[in-house]
Order: sequence, then structure tokens, then C-alpha cells
Amino acid sequence: MANEVRAVIGKDITIKGDIEGGEDLLIEGVVEGTIHLDAELIVGAEGQVKAQIETALLTVEGTLDGEVAVSEVARLAPGCRMTGVLTSGRVVIEDGANFTGRLDMDTGLVGAVGGKHG
Repeated sequence: MANEVRAVIGKDITIKGDIEGGEDLLIEGVVEGTIHLDAELIVGAEGQVKAQIETALLTVEGTLDGEVAVSEVARLAPGCRMTGVLTSGRVVIEDGANFTGRLDMDTGLVGAVGGKHG
């Protein structure tokens, strides 16, 4: 997480629907729906996300189930659980991360979701 996170969905919050934005988002609660960010999405250790996602950067520390397209770098942290389809030009799967699904390394996707994250 290069920048300070400005938007947080707390652990006692549940959202069902669409989320769109241009700033980093930390999810510690429950989110179901679609997420489109031109920034970094962080699924925190307490976060539970079931969604179709397009984002510039992704860090998963909690639970994520869905179809995910990342234009820059996706990072699966130790202890996370991800299920579904992950498409990204660059992926870091750290020791202890759990991933079940399909991984598509698509270098043509780089820069497609929101350009360079600054």
C-alpha cells in the first residue's frame, strides 16, 4: 500500500451493490456486488468480498471470491483465501496464501483499468 488509505469499509459494515471510485479502498467488512476502482483495493484480514472486480492494484489479506481484473499488480498475502478467476499482468502469491481457481497472466491488461497508479 503505497499511499495512505482514505476510504475504509469497517468490519461491522455490509454492502450489497456497486462500488466505483478513484481512491484507495480498504475493506474490513462484507461486500457483495461489483467493484471498479482506478486505485488500490485492499481486502483486509477481516474482509469478506464476493464480487466482480476491476482495479489498478489489489492486495488480499482476507477472503475474496469472484472474477477479478487487475491492471497493475495483484498481491495475495499470507493467510488470505481467494477463489475464482484472477487476471493480471503481474501477480505475487506469498507463502501461506490460499488460491483456488484460474490465473490468467495477461500483460495486455497492464494500464487498461485505470492507467498508472500514482
